Amino acid sequence: MKLIKSRSLIALSTTALALPGIAHADAPPVQNTLSYKISNYKEDDLSRREVVFGDLGRYDIDVHQFQLVAPFTRNTSLHIDANVEIMSGASPWFTTAGLDGQPLVNLSGASGIRDRRAEISIGGKYYLENGSVGGNIGYSEEDDYRAVYIGLSGERHFNSDMTTVAVGFSHSSDKLFPTDAELFNRVIEADKRTTSALVSVSQIINQVSTFQTALSITEQSGFLSDPYKLRDVRPQHKTQFSWTSSYRRFFIGADAAWHINYRLYHDDFGISSHTVDMAWHQNISRSWQLVPTLRYYSQSAADFFTNVDDSLNPLTHYQSSDYRLSAFGAISGGISLITDLGDWTATLTAERYIANEKYSVYQVSQPSTALVRYFRISLGVDYSF
Repeated sequence: MKLIKSRSLIALSTTALALPGIAHADAPPVQNTLSYKISNYKEDDLSRREVVFGDLGRYDIDVHQFQLVAPFTRNTSLHIDANVEIMSGASPWFTTAGLDGQPLVNLSGASGIRDRRAEISIGGKYYLENGSVGGNIGYSEEDDYRAVYIGLSGERHFNSDMTTVAVGFSHSSDKLFPTDAELFNRVIEADKRTTSALVSVSQIINQVSTFQTALSITEQSGFLSDPYKLRDVRPQHKTQFSWTSSYRRFFIGADAAWHINYRLYHDDFGISSHTVDMAWHQNISRSWQLVPTLRYYSQSAADFFTNVDDSLNPLTHYQSSDYRLSAFGAISGGISLITDLGDWTATLTAERYIANEKYSVYQVSQPSTALVRYFRISLGVDYSF
């Protein structure tokens, strides 16, 4: 029974815990953990019937992620995260109507987007007898974007560590300066600010199940339009709300854990969305685990979304043909293989994502062109010493 309890807790707490404070008592790390993950994200090419001009190839992104978690003192830990993204490909520039009235996309051209983003974040955590407090500061830079951000978090355990209340706060100050601003008479320099707050409650229900619910609010202000689209004018303020709930259940007979998450989102651009994702963490042996996943997403369109750019409207009139603001649904599935070799842990993951307006639970009055389909594969390695 001791082995079953230990493995059940591992299955409940090691992966897919997207929210902070998932109902387990914090403890400072006793050894260093160095992690590296490499991922490739590649969007499917568009078909020629969807494109007026431009290359059919879309984003191809390689991502390198590094992390170090180390004990600093008896009650504190140090966290260092670094990311490097290398991006190339084409992006929708503007949309026009075809002879049948359906939207057609005009792409920027594959040579138009070649960028590199680097990010580093340094943080720490102080562990209390019945909780913890932490913070971090970070910096991100790419050819046309700079961001400086801070984060603060804390959690408190109650009810013999069966209940956890966690709060979080973050603020980012961003500056953008499009690289081709003068060529297309775009904004030369602009600022954006983002502030977020979160509160969550986690509960251990019994030996084999946990539940968590969380509320968050995010305020954005400043330049929120896409400077690389021909006609894209959005409000300079956006408020976002989200409610997320997570449930974890370990099945002793199957030696596996079921993870399910639900997220409800709404913002004052007019977008509402639902997200449901599930994962089955199947222990194969003491050292191997197989994790299939399934996710469904659906959103409504922004109030000012148009699937064909209206060149007659003045630039002071809100409008955007960005497919990310349209009504659509998306289904994705993936599988991960995890192996634990003592000091080493490796995770190989593959995911397929397909977006289509037919998958939406909301009414789609203006179907968007250029909805994304992508394939992502990643390999991560953790070393403890």
